[in-house]
Amino acid sequence: MRGDGVNILVDSGMAEVATITKRLKVKGARGGHQALREELAKEGLAPEDIHYVVLTHMHFDHADNLDLFPDACVVVQRAELLAAIDPVPSQRIYYWRSTIDNLMARKKPLQLRLLEGDADLLPGFRLLSVPSHTEGMQVPVISTEKGLAAIASDLGDHYRYWFPDDPRATDRPQRSLAGAFLTGNIRSESERVWQAAMRRVLDNSDIVIPAHDFRIPVQVPEQWFAIPESTEGDIAHHPFETETP
Repeated sequence: MRGDGVNILVDSGMAEVATITKRLKVKGARGGHQALREELAKEGLAPEDIHYVVLTHMHFDHADNLDLFPDACVVVQRAELLAAIDPVPSQRIYYWRSTIDNLMARKKPLQLRLLEGDADLLPGFRLLSVPSHTEGMQVPVISTEKGLAAIASDLGDHYRYWFPDDPRATDRPQRSLAGAFLTGNIRSESERVWQAAMRRVLDNSDIVIPAHDFRIPVQVPEQWFAIPESTEGDIAHHPFETETP
C-alpha cells in the first residue's frame, strides 16, 4: 500500500526456494531477497523505501526476509509472537527461528509494534485480529476508491474457501456449504472460531484477496473483483509436488 508518503508491505515472503526445498522437501517458485527486490522495483520501490512491514502471521512463507528492512517498523500481534515462540505442536515446523530472532532484536516502538487486537495503523488501513489459522492472525482491511479490500492471507487462502458453493470459485462446489466457508487444516483454533473469523472479515470489507490463489488481482483497485469469473488458473487442487527425503 502506498499513500501520503507512507509505504506499507503486507508480509515479507519466504526464503529462497533452495532453502525451502532443503528444509521442507517441497518445491516452489521464487522467494528470497532478490525476488522481493524485483517485485518492489516493479512499483518503483526499494527495501529502504518501506516504512511498515505488516505481518499477517509469522509462518515461514509470510515472514522471512525481514533483514531486508532493518529500519522499517514491523507490525504484528503480540499473540502471534508468543505463538511463534511456543506454537501448537502441529505448527512447530512453520515458525522459523530466524524470524523470531529478527523481531526480538528490534527496538520498540520504532522497529517493532506489537498489537493486542484490532487497530488502525494509519487512516484507511485497519487491522482485524482474527485468530484462526494461527493464534495471532490479523487481516489488513484497506480503503480504496472502490471500497474496502481485505488482504485475507491464510485465513482463506483460495477463493474456494470463501465461496465453496460457487462454481466460479471452485470446480468442486458444495451446496451444503452455502452461506458458510471452508476452513483450512492448519489451525490453532476450532472450526467454529475460524468460521466466525471469516464472517467477520466479510462483514467488514467489500472484497477479499486470498494469499495463495493464482487468480488474485495484482493491482487493486484497478483489477478489483469480488469473485473470479472461472476456476481457470486455480492451483488449489494441484499443489507443488512433495519430494521424498
